[in-house]
Amino acid sequence: MGGMRTLSLSLRRVLPEDAPLLHGLFGRSPSYFALIGAEPPSLEDVARDLATLEKDPRRRAFFLLLDAEAVGYLDYKLHYPEPQDATLSLLLIREDRQGQGLGRRALAHLVASLAGVERLYAVVYGHNPQAKGFFLSQGFRHVKDGGPPLSWYVREL
Repeated sequence: MGGMRTLSLSLRRVLPEDAPLLHGLFGRSPSYFALIGAEPPSLEDVARDLATLEKDPRRRAFFLLLDAEAVGYLDYKLHYPEPQDATLSLLLIREDRQGQGLGRRALAHLVASLAGVERLYAVVYGHNPQAKGFFLSQGFRHVKDGGPPLSWYVREL
């Protein structure tokens, strides 16, 4: 027998009542917030942001679950900037689970679910060479820098 067990990665829609779970996930990823020059958001900030999810029909947010444990977060917007586009605003893998191919698998899940989308943009905040390298390795190309701490990448689907 032996061999490596493949953990199943699934996506679950984030609901407004998931604020404590998302807040906990953010709390276990302090390097990301340090990198973008921000404090991890408070529980109130997370709850406020999740409440706005319901108001924007184009926005989608999912937990990345590895055997029912939240190990990441995916936040994107459909029909943005153009009707045939989608923009990935955050793909966050919990720090203790990084480097295990979860980001790559989550991105593959997302791409497979984007029927009718011609281009997927990814926004990288702050000076984040790891994220920039990740998107380039996944077939994105750099499009433009917007403002000092923002870089845009795109991939044709």
